[in-house]
Amino acid sequence: MIGLRLPVLFAALLLALPVEGAKPQPPAKPEFPPMSVVIVRSALPGCEPDCPQWISAEGMLTPATPALFRKALKQASGLRLPVIIHSPGGDVNAAIAIGSMIKQAKLDVAVGWTLFDGCKPGDKSCKLPRAQNGVYRGLVFSYRAYCASACPLVLAAGERRLVGGGALAGVHQMISQRILQRLIYREKFYEFGGQKQVISRELVGRKTVKSYMTTKVDPALLKTIKTYLATTGVNSTLLDLFQLAPPSSIHVMTSEELTSTGLMTEALAATELVAPTLCKKATPAVNCRHVEPPKP
Repeated sequence: MIGLRLPVLFAALLLALPVEGAKPQPPAKPEFPPMSVVIVRSALPGCEPDCPQWISAEGMLTPATPALFRKALKQASGLRLPVIIHSPGGDVNAAIAIGSMIKQAKLDVAVGWTLFDGCKPGDKSCKLPRAQNGVYRGLVFSYRAYCASACPLVLAAGERRLVGGGALAGVHQMISQRILQRLIYREKFYEFGGQKQVISRELVGRKTVKSYMTTKVDPALLKTIKTYLATTGVNSTLLDLFQLAPPSSIHVMTSEELTSTGLMTEALAATELVAPTLCKKATPAVNCRHVEPPKP
């Protein structure tokens, strides 16, 4: 047997390769706080001990919002609480993630806002009474409530989708940040007979060369949104309406557009889902909870 030994040349080679990526994100809206997601019980006089409860979702959708929503669902302990949402929009992927949870739990969604009685989310100077078990108190209103930008993707997931008088749903072009980076690699290889064989490759650095915003939607993201909408029953023609306003503006959807796309199932106020009378029926609504009054 004749042995053949190949001459091996080990070397370190630095390669600089341009890579372009797109990360979906909304226009900067620093005036809006991140979304708070909490459970609220009606504070209307006379509703106790059987009062309706709901999930209040208010503020900007961020990558952290789905975790907050998941926590609220766990806290609901199996109750199918309606979602009362009031949001200028935000992260598209977060909206889809939350919508998927709403769809799976078969929750209703309405555009509205909560007037908190006593403590309100984010107020560090106020602590909820222990007897409330982490549940806030408040009242629901539809007037001047809005669900804009990426928020309609959350609304789309509701079993019932309510947009009442005085409330609005609006959309605009999605905007993404595209980043052109130079990636630097260290390679180990051997060379024989003019042929190069890479043994290992390690990323050792990256540098942003260019960053810019664009309204051109990444095809993969567009496919994800269409697939998601198909699960909700909302027509994908909703995406056509997104093109009617630039990112700096908003297209307020008409009643006809809300109905034709299926984004709205009923032109009713958010209060329809949290009225105390729902808990006085022979068969109480699924979001009613009986709470015994504290003993004197």
